[in-house]
Amino acid sequence: MLADKCAIIFIKHIIEGEIMKTKLITLLIATALTASIISGCGKSAATNVESAAENDAKDTTAETTENITGSNDSSKSNTYEELVASLHAGQSYAYAPICQGGDALLVTSYTYDDLEGHIATYEATVFIEKDGALEKVTTVQTAGTAYPIAVAKDNSLILSNRNSIQKGYVDKETGKYVVTAEASIDYSNVEAEEYHNYQKDVSDVPTDSSVYDMLSEDYGNSEILSFTSAGISADGTPNFAGGVYAVYAGDDQYNINSYFIFDSETSGHTQTPDGISGIPFEYEQNGDSVTFHFGSADNVTEGKFNNEYPSFPTIVFTGDNEFGADKITLTCLGNQDPATFDAAKYYDNDNNLYMQVKSFNENSFTGDLCREERIKKEYVENAEIGSNIFSVNGTQYTAVSFEDANKELEYDTDEAFKKDVVGTTRFDGFLVKCSDDDFCYALEKEDYAEEYTVVQLFTEGNQRKTIEENVTFNIKEDCEIYLQKVVEKDGTANIETEYIIGREFKGDNYPGWSEDAKEYYMTGDMLMAISVADGELYNAVQVYIP
Repeated sequence: MLADKCAIIFIKHIIEGEIMKTKLITLLIATALTASIISGCGKSAATNVESAAENDAKDTTAETTENITGSNDSSKSNTYEELVASLHAGQSYAYAPICQGGDALLVTSYTYDDLEGHIATYEATVFIEKDGALEKVTTVQTAGTAYPIAVAKDNSLILSNRNSIQKGYVDKETGKYVVTAEASIDYSNVEAEEYHNYQKDVSDVPTDSSVYDMLSEDYGNSEILSFTSAGISADGTPNFAGGVYAVYAGDDQYNINSYFIFDSETSGHTQTPDGISGIPFEYEQNGDSVTFHFGSADNVTEGKFNNEYPSFPTIVFTGDNEFGADKITLTCLGNQDPATFDAAKYYDNDNNLYMQVKSFNENSFTGDLCREERIKKEYVENAEIGSNIFSVNGTQYTAVSFEDANKELEYDTDEAFKKDVVGTTRFDGFLVKCSDDDFCYALEKEDYAEEYTVVQLFTEGNQRKTIEENVTFNIKEDCEIYLQKVVEKDGTANIETEYIIGREFKGDNYPGWSEDAKEYYMTGDMLMAISVADGELYNAVQVYIP
């Protein structure tokens, strides 16, 4: 009963995480619905960028090696034009009059054709010109391709999600993003949905659906932002230098094969998703042709760059290559710097990210970050007893028989041991022994999943690997937070979940256990499943621990 209630909330989080994980395949499907990508956007939501400015931006390729910067790096750009000129292949931009009537610049790596004349997005980083320099304001998101980012008639940015709508603008003086109105629906109450409403400078905010209805109407009457692709010169040469890219090999658009880090105009290196290994490379460009030398100058890998889908360009190879596929698809990781990028610590929209919370307040959570240990399906199902296989986190496991594991544990008969470990849902071919702690673990997987989760032998607990310690994430104002609390009623204690919006979060002012308490929160030693964008929390779900 208690586990079921918490599982519902946790599953909700995982579903949302899977949606974020599959953004590449979703957008590729969306863009493939049309014969071509429409180019063009406005310097406001309603006016087109002049072709001269657009050509100037596209004609600008990589800067000199000394000036190479990461994607979306505003520190070396003083104007919008300079930042647009420095964008990399796979990035797009749009202007929006959301800075109290003045323009802000939005940059994204995730565009799609909405089939209504817009090259839209659901995630973008906002920049403004302030005091002679360019400043990054925030990264904004919606729920996906069904909810494109738009501008309302009052020049507010309007963001729609599955169960919330928000309007906001950029304050010219402070350079901060200001939410003016928001309505979020809490469906966890089985009797009737509850509304979490907010209106800036309004003392008596309605608690019914009126704010949500008003914002829904505003969104329906808004203008969808349309983006222009950047990072390609007039002769078709892509600007790679200073860019960081996720690489998807062949037809597998769900799993990152590796990362491309272009350190300069002529060199770079790869990283595996676990960040453990990589290969240095040199490269030369001639229009849309690119030649890579992976590992040594003797390696010659010829490729052809294709920008048919601007946010998901491809490189088609001739002959053998490091990726084992004729084609790779790239996505540019905005806000990442080649000099500091670490694949193991890339957290944006990671659907396998947890925090063991050490401390928290109204504005932030601090703790140790970890990921569940998962092993790819093909690794498990192609392994034999004695095989070494690796998790997505780079942890080495050895396949061991149930009989050998039982010899160490002296649990019971081999038959009883296997029956109690496997149950009805777990992999029955073998167990795995972890190289980190020399313990044995079981494997389990949902039918649809492509990865096995490493789990405890006799409990529901998953094995997790610590990635980074003492990390602090600020809580976004609209962050969705789910806390567990114990409620005693009629002599029975039940675990319930409480839905909270970031601005409502009271930090450590939640009552804990006491002898006479009829209701208290389980905020001590919390494990949270979290979602992060550009260093800020937008989702945090307390995980039930039996």
